[in-house]
Amino acid sequence: MRRMRIVVALAVAVALAGCSTPLTTREKGALAGGAIGAGAGAAIGSTSGHTGTGALIGAGLGAVSGALIGDAMQANEQRQAAPPPATPPVAAPAPPPPQVAVVTPPPVVVPQPQLIWVPQWGVYVLEGHDIVYHGGQYYYLYGGYWYVSRSYAGPWATVSAPPPMLAKLPPGQFHKKLPPGLQKKGKIPPGHMR
Repeated sequence: MRRMRIVVALAVAVALAGCSTPLTTREKGALAGGAIGAGAGAAIGSTSGHTGTGALIGAGLGAVSGALIGDAMQANEQRQAAPPPATPPVAAPAPPPPQVAVVTPPPVVVPQPQLIWVPQWGVYVLEGHDIVYHGGQYYYLYGGYWYVSRSYAGPWATVSAPPPMLAKLPPGQFHKKLPPGLQKKGKIPPGHMR
């Protein structure tokens, strides 16, 4: 029994001396578990007369248990020592949308407006202007935008959603694109003026 203790102590001393680098937490746990297990196994084995066998079994179980505990401790140490995650780059603010200037149309000066009924379009057209009369309102197409007013002379307000029938009008200067037969040599057919 005394020889066995000397052999175990010698094995531990050789294992410790053979490591040229510092022991990791996992290795320290395995060594401590092996030593504690060998001591406990020898104590239990001595009661049955098998001290050496008990020490070997205890050392093996203790080394495995100590390595598992040391591994968990080492992982915790590494987590604590890890640098914090890099902060994400600060996103630059989006540039403001481009400025869109909506200019109100110039006033329409007509001494006596002539309204031409266009049955194909279902509206009256102010002669010589891109102004239509529909549903008690005047609509003016100016600069690609529709404006609305109660008078053909304004004041005009921007229309976000003009009536659907205005989409049927020919684009740009529709007062010059009246259907055939409505203007002949500057004269308007009877019944088409308002």
